[in-house]
Amino acid sequence: MIAIRSISTVFLLVGIVFFAEGTHAQTADDDSSLGSPQFDPYENSSDAPGTPSFDAAGSGLGAPPNRPWFGEAYSGDGENGNQDNLFDRTRTQASDLLRFAESPRIQYGWINGGSGQDIDIGELETSVMFSFPNFLQTERPLLVAPTFGLQLWSGPENVPDMPGSAYSGALATRWYTDPTARFSVDAGITVGVYTDFQTLTSDSLRLTGHGIFAVRLSDDTKIKLGIEYLDRMSTKMLPAAGVTLTPNEMTRLDLYFPRPKISQYFSSMQTMDVWWYASGEYGGGSWTIKRDAGFSDQIDINDLRLNVGFEFGLAEQLRAGNRNGFLELGIVFDREVIFRRTPSEKFSPGSTFMIRAGFGY
Repeated sequence: MIAIRSISTVFLLVGIVFFAEGTHAQTADDDSSLGSPQFDPYENSSDAPGTPSFDAAGSGLGAPPNRPWFGEAYSGDGENGNQDNLFDRTRTQASDLLRFAESPRIQYGWINGGSGQDIDIGELETSVMFSFPNFLQTERPLLVAPTFGLQLWSGPENVPDMPGSAYSGALATRWYTDPTARFSVDAGITVGVYTDFQTLTSDSLRLTGHGIFAVRLSDDTKIKLGIEYLDRMSTKMLPAAGVTLTPNEMTRLDLYFPRPKISQYFSSMQTMDVWWYASGEYGGGSWTIKRDAGFSDQIDINDLRLNVGFEFGLAEQLRAGNRNGFLELGIVFDREVIFRRTPSEKFSPGSTFMIRAGFGY
């Protein structure tokens, strides 16, 4: 070890000596001085050095590249030669979809149950919204949201083989025109599988959606008309109609069936505004389940809900009917649970209360 270290030291010293000798010889041979510059840097002279460019003599840069430094080769002329015709953006790899993702969304609600024909329900839903700009050259985004849902059921005593849980996996899409224009359209389609994962039939696959046409009569009045498609056993479709009024920047009245809502400014916290609201909705859903007897069935849970709560978000979001999060307390009534294969087992749980909170919804 000592010998190796000694040999390395000798080589290092020899290298230093040769470098010093070379430097001294070069200095001795070079008697020139820097002198004065041969051009005026402020004069537009042909002797002044120019900016190097591709293919210029003496530039050393060579010919310009026929493809970008990174990514795919150019496929067309002009600024948008590599443009995606569907979303009007540069083509990306699958992993680049993350740059279109917005914040994750999650909400959970609990509906109180009791004994007998009551059913205790937990409702969890989570999703991530992707926003693709300028869909089909419309200058409006296409919103795509992969969504997962979980239903937790406890009871009832009169249907002992009702499963304790059911699931949903869906892909929701939505596109809408400028809501501030005189005429606007809001359309959405959701395709999903709704099941307890013990059975999978054609009834497990459901298609839901909505189509709304709106006319703005003035800056603070809008009329809406359309349909909402639910694809349930008892209710396939609901008419959608109403009027939205914004008498001032602190109040919004969305008198719209099947989801009316009245909201008003309450307070502010840092950069967020807090509004209180009262709303109504047609709740529930539909899933396929496996019964103890071994056959597949479909269950519908339907109810009406009246809620009061607080929502928060940026001021312009809340004035437009959007929000970052909410906390609410509701009354759940006019409830029914029906089965496709065994309609005689239909029952009506009693009215109860609900607590629900969410972020991003």
